[in-house]
This record gives sequence, C-alpha cells and structure tokens, in this order.
Amino acid sequence: MRVAIVEDNKFELNKLLGCFRQYEQDHNIQIDIITFNNGLEFINHYCNNFDVIYFDVQMPEMDGMTAAKKIRKIDSDVIIVFVTNYVQYAIEGYEVNAADFLLKPVNYFSFNEHFKKIEKRFLHRTNSMIFDTLEGTYKILLDDLYYVESEKHYLHLHIIQEKELQLDILDSTKNMEQKLVPYDFFRCNNGYIVNLKHVSQINGNLLKVGPYQLQISRPRKKAFMQAFTNYLGNSIN
Repeated sequence: MRVAIVEDNKFELNKLLGCFRQYEQDHNIQIDIITFNNGLEFINHYCNNFDVIYFDVQMPEMDGMTAAKKIRKIDSDVIIVFVTNYVQYAIEGYEVNAADFLLKPVNYFSFNEHFKKIEKRFLHRTNSMIFDTLEGTYKILLDDLYYVESEKHYLHLHIIQEKELQLDILDSTKNMEQKLVPYDFFRCNNGYIVNLKHVSQINGNLLKVGPYQLQISRPRKKAFMQAFTNYLGNSIN
C-alpha cells in the first residue's frame, strides 16, 4: 500500500508517522509512506500513484480540503482521509467522498481501529475479476459491478464507472454466483445477483442498488435479508 501524508506541522506529522510504524510492527506489514509539506506541493507532484492520502485540513499555500477537491477531479478512486482539530469539516468532507476523519492529537488506539477499516476498504476496492464477454476480455473492479442479470443463456453485467456500461457473457447464474458470493454479492431472485455494497434501500420486495430498482422474490427474501444484515455488521466492525 502506498500512502501520502500532506501535513505542514512537524510535530503532528511525526505523531502520525509513529502510529504507522507501530501499526506495521503490530500487524507485520509494510507501508510505503511519502510526506508533503502542503497541498500545493502535493498537487504539483501528484501522478495517480497513491492508494491512500492523509490531508491536514489547515495548511499554508493550499489547505487540505481544496487539495482534495482538486484530486477528486482527476482521481475518483484514491482513499482520502482528513486529519484535523475540527469535527465540523466532516460535512464538507463528504463532498470529496472522504473515507474517514482523524481528530488531532492522533493517538495509536484510535489510529489502529481507523486503519483496520482503511485496509479493509483498500482490499475490497482492489478486488477484480477477468471476464470473457461477448465484447471482449475485460478486467473489472468488483466495486464497479452493481448487479448481474440473467437472461436465458446469457448474463448481463451492469457496471458503473464514469458512465453506465453493460457487458454480456455466455454463462450460468449458478457459476457466476459461486464466483461472486465471497465478495459480498448475493442473489435476490432467480434473475439478479446484486452487490450488497451498493444496496441503499429495501422497501417491501423492492431494493435499490445504485440507480437501479430490483425485485426480491419471496422465496429468497429471508436469506437475502440475512446476508445483507451480515454484510452491514461486518462493514461496521
């Protein structure tokens, strides 16, 4: 994992670096960390080559929130975390899809719990599969796959990246289900396998997955609700 820390205060920077080093020892991992003094310096050197960015919110030259907004225009995937003294910045952080906020002064106990979630998000985001479709061979990030629809002998992959995309495969629902269930996908009826991460609403026998509204069949509803409840519980922990 490659991490950028954008922080002008040396004391706060060293505290955060100390938390990373302790985490590396405790969890037997290695994290590549590069530091920057302010948002402008970071923007000038950014090459879409980081997995996680830690922004101090208040900095000279260019503050962290402004820098994050500029990054989001060119990189929609990188994980952004803000380190700040002020909780009120959390609302503005939603504009750039911030993954988390760390309150200063950072201590190792809170950092340890925080970074476990960041690792889980990073690993989940980087899960991908190779699909041999009628349109050609594609490597698809599973986070971009919202649901799979079956139609006779074909499967339709409904994908959203910068725009909606449908790819078609000659395969069975059973085979696809076996591949996707370990990655938090679940069948809501005989025709749909949905990405539980993107389920935002369930109303009766209808569910909303991203911009799509799909039917939950009565025979599968109990198992689907249990799977969704388990997913939510694992996401919180």
